[in-house]
Amino acid sequence: MKVKICGITNAEDAWMCESFDPDALGFVHYPLKARSLPLENIRDISSTIGPFTKKVLVCLPGNVDVAVKMVEDAGVDVIQLYTFCRSEIETIKACGIPVIRAVKPVEREIQEFVGVADALLFDGPVPGSGLSHDYTKIPIKSCHKAIIAGGLTLENLDIVKALKPYGVDVSSGVERTIGKKDPQLVSEFIRRCKS
Repeated sequence: MKVKICGITNAEDAWMCESFDPDALGFVHYPLKARSLPLENIRDISSTIGPFTKKVLVCLPGNVDVAVKMVEDAGVDVIQLYTFCRSEIETIKACGIPVIRAVKPVEREIQEFVGVADALLFDGPVPGSGLSHDYTKIPIKSCHKAIIAGGLTLENLDIVKALKPYGVDVSSGVERTIGKKDPQLVSEFIRRCKS
């Protein structure tokens, strides 16, 4: 199971998280979110991360051109989107940028993005809030690369692992204070995901 540690806010946390071998680190550029960073800061941090850890930009760009420019400006590998239709995602992918598309666990929405997005992310009701949802209602079998997010913690990780998703995405569940990752929680979360 792949692991993304999201909401990285500083270089020290990025390096610490990277030392535990996650598959990806997520950087938020999303107005009014507690863990949001300017693109320049994301570039500064992501440029220090090794090539074996994917860097993901979580954002709400206004259009395809802005999305592509944001990826370039942030110096990341992947973009995670909460908006954009199928044709817009195809255009972004044609620029060589992998796309994670957040979706609701509704078959119609899933089918719209299966086969175009590189992975589908099933997030909680308020992304980045730590609020969980009923993970068992996520139709994992509807897409071959389902990522579960939203309120993940060490306490509910076994429920999610039993669903056998492609990956998990955690932010507040590995923090003791908002925006500051805890080495013990990060280490244990990744260890349990990979075991």
